[in-house]
Amino acid sequence: MNQSSNDLPQSQNHRYIFAAIVFAICTLLYVADYFLIAFMDAGTSHLVKQHASIIKAVIENLIAGAIAALLLAFTYRWILDWIDPGDRVIEVSPGQITDRLLRNARKSQSYVFIGNTASFVSYAVLPILVESARTSGHPKVITLFLIDPTDEAAIDAYVGHRARVSKASHSAADLELIKWSLPENKKSETLDEVIAKIIASIYMAAYVADYPGINITIYLRRSFTPFRADVSDHEAILTQESATESAVAFSARGHFYGWYQKEADAQKGQGISFDFTVLRDSLRNLALAHPTEPSMKIKNSIQTLLKSIDYLAPIANNEVAVSEAAKLISRPKRLYT
Repeated sequence: MNQSSNDLPQSQNHRYIFAAIVFAICTLLYVADYFLIAFMDAGTSHLVKQHASIIKAVIENLIAGAIAALLLAFTYRWILDWIDPGDRVIEVSPGQITDRLLRNARKSQSYVFIGNTASFVSYAVLPILVESARTSGHPKVITLFLIDPTDEAAIDAYVGHRARVSKASHSAADLELIKWSLPENKKSETLDEVIAKIIASIYMAAYVADYPGINITIYLRRSFTPFRADVSDHEAILTQESATESAVAFSARGHFYGWYQKEADAQKGQGISFDFTVLRDSLRNLALAHPTEPSMKIKNSIQTLLKSIDYLAPIANNEVAVSEAAKLISRPKRLYT
């Protein structure tokens, strides 16, 4: 459980280092105390012994204080992890988002994604959910809310938003020098590239639907969202469309978590849905290519899948988007971006 920066170090390795440093300091102080006792027993003058005894008391108090601080810090961390206050709001740094999402996926029976393209969920979270279902024997209920790839207006709005986010400067201008901070120039995504991401996510959802214990449904909406919510059994993690911005985590025991459950329920009636669990038999007949197979074979499978679903059939003719989707599937990005 991540705490603010003034708490016990967050990383487990940092905690070990913290404990090792405290132990080393205590050892050095103990050695100094031992030699000080030997010095006092060597028959020195009364005044020297008096000063030495004061130093000895200080050293022993430092040792006791350091050990007590270490024990209290770890006890505090353990209590917070155990209590898990319902309405806690935790900031998750960009570098910790990926590990936190994957850890939640391993422990969850249900997973809801409310976002735009679900690239990370498709390439990193789904394999973990499939493996967890296989090893535990417990079914997984997966729900993905994505942009409708046939709605050009929604995709265009999303592309514009991504462009604004990528060009925004995250460093404030120097108030003393009154200088402007130049934005970073990054290549904006094209409509076909965004459509490719959505197609790839739909394909991966259809592919994993054939695995035992996987119940997966996709909802397509005609709008984009500037935030992405990954809702597991344990918490909801809200992220932005930026790789440099922190995320926010809400415990499943609090009322903030319920907001995103209600958001998901509300969106179910506002878009097109595909329950791949119901379509499982027909999907098996398509014999979709495995994600590790050659890109050309995946491309053919993507077109076969899209043509089998009347609503998505028109985008099967988008050669650029379908080809890019095949490349994304065969060479997935694992980071949460």
